Amino acid sequence: MNKLSVESLLTKYLTGSITEEEKWLLNEMLQEPEHCKQLETIIDNELHEYAFEGEADDSIFRLIQDTIKKRINSERRAAKTIWLSVRRIAVAAVFILLLGAGTYWLFQVNKRNDRLAEQKNVPLTNDVPPGDNRAILKLADGTQIILDSAEDGTLAKQGSVKIIKLNNGQLSYNSSTEKPKEVLYNTITVPKGGQYQLKLADGTRVWINAASSLRFPAFFNSGVRNVELTGEAYFEVAKNASMPFHVTVKALDIQVLGTHFNVNAYENEVAISTTLIEGSVKVSKAGQSRQLEPGQQAAAKGNDQIQVLNNVDLEEVLAWKNGLFQFNSADVEIILRQAGRWYNVEFEYSDNIKERFTGQIPRNVNLSQLLKILESTGKVQFNIQGRKVIVKS
Repeated sequence: MNKLSVESLLTKYLTGSITEEEKWLLNEMLQEPEHCKQLETIIDNELHEYAFEGEADDSIFRLIQDTIKKRINSERRAAKTIWLSVRRIAVAAVFILLLGAGTYWLFQVNKRNDRLAEQKNVPLTNDVPPGDNRAILKLADGTQIILDSAEDGTLAKQGSVKIIKLNNGQLSYNSSTEKPKEVLYNTITVPKGGQYQLKLADGTRVWINAASSLRFPAFFNSGVRNVELTGEAYFEVAKNASMPFHVTVKALDIQVLGTHFNVNAYENEVAISTTLIEGSVKVSKAGQSRQLEPGQQAAAKGNDQIQVLNNVDLEEVLAWKNGLFQFNSADVEIILRQAGRWYNVEFEYSDNIKERFTGQIPRNVNLSQLLKILESTGKVQFNIQGRKVIVKS
């Protein structure tokens, strides 16, 4: 076999088009030193295209080799890969480690030879822990309840609605058939370094991200269900054809009957993004409206027209809800805006970082581990100073 054969079989494996016979052949090849050397050459050559610099590291090549062999021999479903071309075969092989091995690996080709997946989470003296379930609930009468320190059980009662904190870090509004005489609005505010889940009185479930808030009625007793959002949240709206559900974000209105969607409306993002996962939504603003289909995203920026993007990476959009940082060729500022909200830190740039980054990292690691993974590329450096992080190239 030659180098092209190794590339061809790996490409077929990563794209899911490999046959059982070809799997067996690739497995046999990876057990022979000459073919392992070919794999090393492929990886060494192609990683330079992604600006990974330094000397080859035998331990990392062995790790890739062992992981590919295990994945080929297993019956597990092949991991979804972003890179499909032969020229990016090495990066795709690394992505197997990121998505398929059950652990999150820092891939670096340099002299330090770190293995962050096996590194113990030892906090530094100036390290910052990840965010947690925390929020403040403000009732209609002005009463404020700190949810992360409140005991589980019934927290309050508003008319026929009981507000209950569940033991899994969720807040639930449980209503009886009796309709209240007046609409009582509550607000749940999630600070930086927090997240929270909420079940509204109609059964709608909401995941609220850090630095966000949701204003909502304790009970929906009119012909429409209205909530107001700042920041980011994911909605699974309970179906009710006779009572449409509306999310208001500044001047933007999102109307649904029953669907799953994500809204990102942070002040420091370039646009308000509504991404549809399931069902149908209509996004309206200043006399214009666009209907979305699953997999589409509506982006509303300032006074511009609403733009609809197709084939959006839904895994990347929902990564925060699923406990991950996930980015695909993202510039460092996008990544660090997410990190700043989750870790409640501010990033200060001393250099202009032009490189883009791709990867998947769990959100339950300390800040230092996230930054070490980014530093491993050799394109960015960080210095944690309390709640401020200096960024330089």
